[in-house]
Amino acid sequence: MPITRTKALLALCLACIVIVFASVPSSAQMLARPGWAGFGQKSEAWWKHSIIYEIDPHGFSPEGLHGIAQRLDYIHSLGADAILLTHIAPDATHPQSLDPAIGTLDDLDTLSREASTRNMRILLDLGTPPAGTDLNSLARLWLNRGLAGFRIADPQQADQLRKITGSYIGERIVIGDLDPAANAHQQPQLLLDSSLTKLTQLNAATLRPAIEAIQSNSSSLLLATDGPDVTRSAARFGDGQHNLDIAKVFAAILLTNRASSLLYYGQEIGLASSTPMQWGTPVSPAPAHPRRLAAPANDPISVAAQEADNSSLLNWYRQLSALHHSNQTLSSAPSIMLDHDAQNILAWVRKPEGASLRDPAVIVVCNLTAQPVHLSLKEDMQKLHLKGSFLRTIVRSDSGMGPMSLDSMTIPPFAVYIGQLRY
Repeated sequence: MPITRTKALLALCLACIVIVFASVPSSAQMLARPGWAGFGQKSEAWWKHSIIYEIDPHGFSPEGLHGIAQRLDYIHSLGADAILLTHIAPDATHPQSLDPAIGTLDDLDTLSREASTRNMRILLDLGTPPAGTDLNSLARLWLNRGLAGFRIADPQQADQLRKITGSYIGERIVIGDLDPAANAHQQPQLLLDSSLTKLTQLNAATLRPAIEAIQSNSSSLLLATDGPDVTRSAARFGDGQHNLDIAKVFAAILLTNRASSLLYYGQEIGLASSTPMQWGTPVSPAPAHPRRLAAPANDPISVAAQEADNSSLLNWYRQLSALHHSNQTLSSAPSIMLDHDAQNILAWVRKPEGASLRDPAVIVVCNLTAQPVHLSLKEDMQKLHLKGSFLRTIVRSDSGMGPMSLDSMTIPPFAVYIGQLRY
């Protein structure tokens, strides 16, 4: 082929690329740049087995969207793949507007841009848009600003949103509410399972069947224990004395299964009420907001106090989120619940196909009582045809050391133990 013809074809190709990308707003291209999990060919979409951190800007920071942008490193430390913003409109009748109390569209653009540098996406909770809302215009307004998708309650609207988001680059997603009766043409990428938010009793007989149902259908679920419209789990299950230890149990339930996980801001420090996020000290260089004094740094329900405590609930969430993303058995192997209801022990096995010494099963054990429990898992492993004589510790919520014997192990009060089956 003559050189001049080759040059002409190359110029034409480059011109086509420029035209295609020029037709997409620059802010939206942040989601498709090299380096994103959703860019190019890969084995799994970014939202599968993800961690999504839900924030109401009115309660997370007195600086609104600007305050969220300042605390992105904190959110990233929780293993968050995306931030879900809720209640950003001034009221339900103006879903295309931004509440001036939380900031401006420029603040939202800054947040989206800064989040992208940490490989985190921004999602928006649309709730139930009022009747007559032009969903196409509403979705394109936010998608053109670089947002990565939506959560919406109505199945039919979720179906329509899926079609709209599918026309955008960057693996935009829709989160719908889990509704077995729904007959949407295009299933949302994630289905919000809020079954655990309805539970109030801390006992194995109640929790085991609920978790069993979740784990049997977890591939596209987004699992939540907390949310903006329910009483926080720390208040529902806490006994006033062991609240933070009990919260560690629910962190394990949330983050050691195949489902994606939704963290509602503040649950990682054990907030038990609708009070604003307790930071302990203002984030530099922003001044403390005059309407709310920062919580004392020694307040156990504050970020500052828990940052300094290796055994804190906050650091437990960080350990589990790291496992959630890195441990192949926890992210993909089927779950089998073990029946130790009589001892009020919640336990399950993550059993890889062809479990072996090189690819061992992982066992999660949670004591739901205020007393130490002596336990044997030997018979359980034999029934599952799993070889092993002890558990090698992966993480544990108490200060204990060393392996656990399957014949006889002691689980401290409200403790979580996660270990690999060894022999």
